[in-house]
Amino acid sequence: MSRYAVLITYREVVGRESKLLDLLGLLAKYQRNEVIFLLAKLNCVLGTWQNNLDFDVDAKLTRTFLPSYSKKIDQIRSGTNFRILFSRIGLLYLVKQSSIACAESGLWPKTEHDFEAIGLACLMANDLMLPFVPSPQDGTLEKLANTLPFSDYVPHDQYPMEIARARKMFEMAASEQSLRSRSDFVPVNAEFEKAMGNSYTAFSELVFGCATKFLNVRLEDLPSPEAMILRGTFFQKSAIPPDKAKRFFDKITIPEPELANKIRSSSDRPGDDLTLFQAHPLIEVGSSIYTCLDPGFLVGKAGRGLFWTIFSELESKQRSRLFSFWGAVFELYVNSIMSRSYKAGGRFIAEPKFKNGDQAFDACLLEGQRLLTFEHKSSTIRADCKYGGDVAKLRKELHLKFIDGDDEGAKGVAQLSKSISRFLDGERIEGICHSSVTKIYPILICLDDSVSVPYLGKYFNEQFDLVFQRDKFAQTVSPVFTLNVSDVESVLGYLNRFMLSDILDSFYSQNQGMFGSLSRSEVPLLKNVEPGPNLVRQDFAEFGRRIEKDLFPDEADSKPTSEDAALRKNGPR
Repeated sequence: MSRYAVLITYREVVGRESKLLDLLGLLAKYQRNEVIFLLAKLNCVLGTWQNNLDFDVDAKLTRTFLPSYSKKIDQIRSGTNFRILFSRIGLLYLVKQSSIACAESGLWPKTEHDFEAIGLACLMANDLMLPFVPSPQDGTLEKLANTLPFSDYVPHDQYPMEIARARKMFEMAASEQSLRSRSDFVPVNAEFEKAMGNSYTAFSELVFGCATKFLNVRLEDLPSPEAMILRGTFFQKSAIPPDKAKRFFDKITIPEPELANKIRSSSDRPGDDLTLFQAHPLIEVGSSIYTCLDPGFLVGKAGRGLFWTIFSELESKQRSRLFSFWGAVFELYVNSIMSRSYKAGGRFIAEPKFKNGDQAFDACLLEGQRLLTFEHKSSTIRADCKYGGDVAKLRKELHLKFIDGDDEGAKGVAQLSKSISRFLDGERIEGICHSSVTKIYPILICLDDSVSVPYLGKYFNEQFDLVFQRDKFAQTVSPVFTLNVSDVESVLGYLNRFMLSDILDSFYSQNQGMFGSLSRSEVPLLKNVEPGPNLVRQDFAEFGRRIEKDLFPDEADSKPTSEDAALRKNGPR
């Protein structure tokens, strides 16, 4: 289960409001390259991109960077173990502000006074990165607009799942005849290799190889000038041809001055919009010398970032086709992993239809007298709607992609309501009659991890209640379960013995406000239960074995590899 913490703010430590101009002024005298490198080091040392909050490390860094304020901060921390000063999103926000404020030539932050200036900047960032100050009077959508920007920066431990999923979806996109025959078919594998100079498989392996340099960094590594440095010769002892490695670095990295220029030219974008760092997690701080701004974003390039990598390389017309096509790939993927894993005695039906041929849902699952109905959504929330706290813009985006739909038809919540009503009004689905069903579970399965943010599931339920007439029917209809695809993947190992409706009921018993995601919440039914084989985790283990074979074929042939080890401990240097 994820661990949560509350940020310590400049307001409570210093006793006054934080102002952006003050923050920029604090940073202005320092050399931009060195400040960004220092912040990148802190992010790697803290490891908060993982589901691993180290309160001891946070306290030690506090004493280093804010010695004059440590007594006050200790008082704030007293009585609770869940207050932290340094966070992933705060450090990345500060990288963005440093790119705007710092000069190309300036002071190196190396004295105690300099470190305290950086520490104060981190405190100020904790206040300033919020889109707006929450109010007790805020409704669900306002609360959502305030928390949604954090969705990309919440630590999680689903990276192996994401990598395995991305690889499988790319594989299915090329091999499944039902996808190849679609009018919106995009040859993503061929397009990827043409644009990136490497296959999606080789690209993923190189990404993961680079990531090993920045995993498990220790606090004592912080002063070392070589710590968290990656050189262009990193793969010279591997089987990767030098020209392939160079093409990879050319594509995935960005020179630090260019990064700063891009940030300055997009200064009108919200301060909490850090998507540029997702696109470029590796920055060049010297000639063929790279560091990592965020290991989570780097590892993510081998997972969900694979799609966005090829998306960014396509022309506008092809991008629209890819969005449409990827929705079909996602639907096929979800139905495949569920049908292959489910052995609990129910009847899983992919793309069930009404008698007249209309598709009812993307899938349904009949478990005795309980019917689970699924809509799979590959849609993503646009950055300009996700960041900045614009409630009206966010509402329009959610209703278009997840709640109401458009001129082409109902989507998401509206589609669930419409099809469930048709079924309960007497229309059979694949021979299933409403009279044989006592309870229905509406379920949204989403590719966008943002749906796990507190309040989004609650908002979807509020909208479902506005359009669905529960009182009209004798059957019980549960609240809408909004699941991200990682939630589904996390329970696959339990579906050999537990009905999914029982898992959802158990989850709901501890989460009636629909604030937490299934994979990051307590599910009493599954507590202390050893899951069976999980085919997605098995796919990631195979990815690990393939990395060894592709990068170090001689060594891979001479020794066994662990299913959990994707590379040797010290990486491919």
